[in-house]
Amino acid sequence: MNDDRKKNERELSVPGSGPVGENRPAPSRSAENRPRRAVRRIPGGTETADKTAKRPAEASAAGPVSPKKQSRKASTRINTAVVAGAPEPGEAMRVKKGRDATEEEGRHVSNIVKVIAYVTFVLVISVLLSIFVIMAANDIYAFVKSDEEVEITIPEEATIEEVADLLGENRIIKYPGLFKLYAKIKKDPCDFRAGTYTVSASLGYKELLSSFKPKALSGVSWVTIPEGYTTDEIIDLLVEKGIGERDRYVEVINEYDFDYWFVREIPENWRETGRIYRLDGYLFPDSYEFYNASSEETVINRMLRRFSAIFTKDYRLGAEEIGMTVDQVITLASLIEKEAGTPADFSIVSSVFHNRMASPWDYPYLESDATIVYVIQHETGKRPRLSSDDLKMDTPYNSYTHEGLPPGPIASPSNSAILAALNPVDSGYYFFVSSGGRTYFSVTRAEHEAKVAEIRAGLDDPDAPEEDGGQN
Repeated sequence: MNDDRKKNERELSVPGSGPVGENRPAPSRSAENRPRRAVRRIPGGTETADKTAKRPAEASAAGPVSPKKQSRKASTRINTAVVAGAPEPGEAMRVKKGRDATEEEGRHVSNIVKVIAYVTFVLVISVLLSIFVIMAANDIYAFVKSDEEVEITIPEEATIEEVADLLGENRIIKYPGLFKLYAKIKKDPCDFRAGTYTVSASLGYKELLSSFKPKALSGVSWVTIPEGYTTDEIIDLLVEKGIGERDRYVEVINEYDFDYWFVREIPENWRETGRIYRLDGYLFPDSYEFYNASSEETVINRMLRRFSAIFTKDYRLGAEEIGMTVDQVITLASLIEKEAGTPADFSIVSSVFHNRMASPWDYPYLESDATIVYVIQHETGKRPRLSSDDLKMDTPYNSYTHEGLPPGPIASPSNSAILAALNPVDSGYYFFVSSGGRTYFSVTRAEHEAKVAEIRAGLDDPDAPEEDGGQN
């Protein structure tokens, strides 16, 4: 039995250790007796078991490894195995450097593109600016421009804006705004003279500005337009004074676009009505001082401006109150001016015409000799003595055969005649005849014819009247 116990003790004993139950150090494990770790595969990585399996021999050769140190190594291996799927530190640095290089290269390319875009923009702007400067300079100085001539009309009291627009519309200049700026920079007074000019696109801005300025004028003349003068007589008087030419006056009177309200109210079909001059009656009789070299437009405009000052707003309202247009009032005033013997008779003569126009069924015709005299004088240039045949003359101005007022005024009436046309007195007269500076009025035709016969017989006046007054 003792032998068996000893045997068991030997079997339970470990070399270098005491019997079981005694306080002896636990037997150490050699690397060979260590349990192998389970193989752990890391995706994309290596098997840690292979590395672990190769280490016992190395460990054995190097000698025993302390458990603490071995534990640290194992932990390091495990940590390395856990991140096996990520790039190693060296590789991460290389990736980062590659990424930084790519970004740096992108920024470099972007900067190059920006520089190219900026340079291109500057070049384009420079080219466009250069082109504009060249074109503007050509417009200002007319280096290379057409020499085609164009006729333009500068209105009365034209502004630089109006002149610039006219030149632009007629293709004399390309840039009206630049033309205005040029005049402003040069401090040009822009005192343009109304008229029709023939200009060429080959003229520069400086020449164009001077083309429409008043030329050096030499000498002045005073001209007095008598009350009751016809348009023909006014033109003849001006030409005799050496101011303007007849043909040009006729053109201006009939065609020029004067900016006055009363001119715009003249019927547009004035030619179709048989009217001789568009501005008949509006060339106000007065004394004027003109430069001898004044243009025809300037002369006529002065007379129209005077008429505008005379025919005030109250006059316009007066015309409306009696149911007449301004043109009709001036036409009637011209008849009064030519028919009455003296200004004192104006209001009564006016009443005769108004009475007839108010009774067209009894007196459809105004029967004014002065209207026929006007036509004959215009055609012959001489003031006629009317005959019975003249009273049958075929013309719209024949107030013996055409009802109502003639197509237009027959003379330039005075302010007194205009007021008389607007303010007739109340009377029962329908006839009158003037002779020797006096006017005789009648209610009936019999009375009137008796007075005419008396005058012609020389009972009242030794000289027969040149005009049998309008029998109204």
